[in-house]
Amino acid sequence: MKAPPKLVCLETYWNERLFQSFSVKPFLDAMAPLLHPPLQVAHRFVESAAGLAYYAKRPGGVMWRQAELFDAPVFYLAFHGKPGTVISLTGDIGAQPLIEAFEGYGGTYRNMVYFAACSMLRGPQGARFARDFLKKTSMRALIGYTTRVDWMSSLVADMLFLHRFYRDPSPWRNLARIFGSVLRDYPRAKSLGYTLVRA
Repeated sequence: MKAPPKLVCLETYWNERLFQSFSVKPFLDAMAPLLHPPLQVAHRFVESAAGLAYYAKRPGGVMWRQAELFDAPVFYLAFHGKPGTVISLTGDIGAQPLIEAFEGYGGTYRNMVYFAACSMLRGPQGARFARDFLKKTSMRALIGYTTRVDWMSSLVADMLFLHRFYRDPSPWRNLARIFGSVLRDYPRAKSLGYTLVRA
């Protein structure tokens, strides 16, 4: 079964330079018409654990109150990062707030979180976070990086994976193969510590 063509992107502001604003959203929007039907992208900037909970946490979060978001298969979190933690301009969002925000998301629909963030899965702390996150959220998988990554280099890997995931006729059955195809076709991904963890 194909994945519903929906993606929820929660993103930090990347720096404080007000005349230099950039975002992953235009890249995701540019990919949208390449899929049939076109990918629908929901996007918000999030700068704190409270902001993440406002959108994601059950039962009152925005994403729990809008039925069209329920079956989104990919939640794409674009932040700075360190092991088990995403970093916004206003502070860290640690493992516990991340887990609490997505707790229960995998109970009804097939979905995953894609951590587009430096070093999220690095070392024992990153590995422990991945195990705990998948156990408590019941999601199928998560993807992330074990190293400090260049913005564009990691975005290439992200876009390759997402395009192939949404085009695949059975993406959950073929998840490891899709992920492996990115490592094969984009060798830079391996040196970035590009990592898939499945439940």
